[in-house]
Amino acid sequence: MLTKDPDFLFEMYRKSGTGCLIPPRFHTVEPELCEVLSGRVRAQIGSVFFDASAGDILFVPKGFVFRLDSAEGASVRGVVFDSYLVESDMANFDTEVLYMFSVQAENKNTVLSADLPVSSGLRRALDALYEEYVARDVCYRLPLRAWLLLLMTDLLRYFCGTKNEQDRMAYHNVLRLRPAITFISEHIGEKMYIEGLSGMINVSPDYFTKMFKESVGKTPIDYINALRVNRAMQLLIASDVPVADVADRVGFSGASYFHKIFKQYMDQSPTAYRKTALSQIAAASEGGADL
Repeated sequence: MLTKDPDFLFEMYRKSGTGCLIPPRFHTVEPELCEVLSGRVRAQIGSVFFDASAGDILFVPKGFVFRLDSAEGASVRGVVFDSYLVESDMANFDTEVLYMFSVQAENKNTVLSADLPVSSGLRRALDALYEEYVARDVCYRLPLRAWLLLLMTDLLRYFCGTKNEQDRMAYHNVLRLRPAITFISEHIGEKMYIEGLSGMINVSPDYFTKMFKESVGKTPIDYINALRVNRAMQLLIASDVPVADVADRVGFSGASYFHKIFKQYMDQSPTAYRKTALSQIAAASEGGADL
């Protein structure tokens, strides 16, 4: 659980063992970083699965369902924090930077391998955050905020690209796609058509699809389906809404099509996913947390 103080929502954790280390969960306004300290893990972030090993760092965007398993045993530590703790200190930033970060962080590879330059800075920040969080010395929130800002700086620079021509073009195109991407996020439960989305930025459907894939990394259909599956998982683990109603709420045209797409992404039916996820959540609740 995050710290109860609504003005400082922050948590650090350590987990170790075999099997389900972190059951399916999502945070509404909190991003999460999870570092693999030892062993190997299998991570689910949204509707995508990743393998990671010691030294790798997983970034989980806010709102994305996250689950972590280890078949042979592993140890991890992580931080979960309200994004406002750092974004409130970025008031003078161009909002386009934070928008670019949110889009790229949700669609680029979110496993930061141990040998990436950004990973060493993140590990240094996690070390300092963990020490301060455990010690809780006088005014410990001040260094926590400072290290969060440094951590966020590394993430922004990584996900927002460099100054080379290819990154500048991707940056420009993602910003150009903003009306369509915002519409998709805000109307995910409604029917959508490429013609309508492309019209929002005054390009042809074919050019829109090409630009979207090159800039975001997914076709518009893949992007929309991945968001819908993630929203469906949120409802399946956090509510008792019937599966047929979940399909309707997240924009799938009928339960059978919902089952087909969900199984395509998650390799199991929505009903089976709910049963497994709730069982893992219950077991984790009984076992408690370690730090």
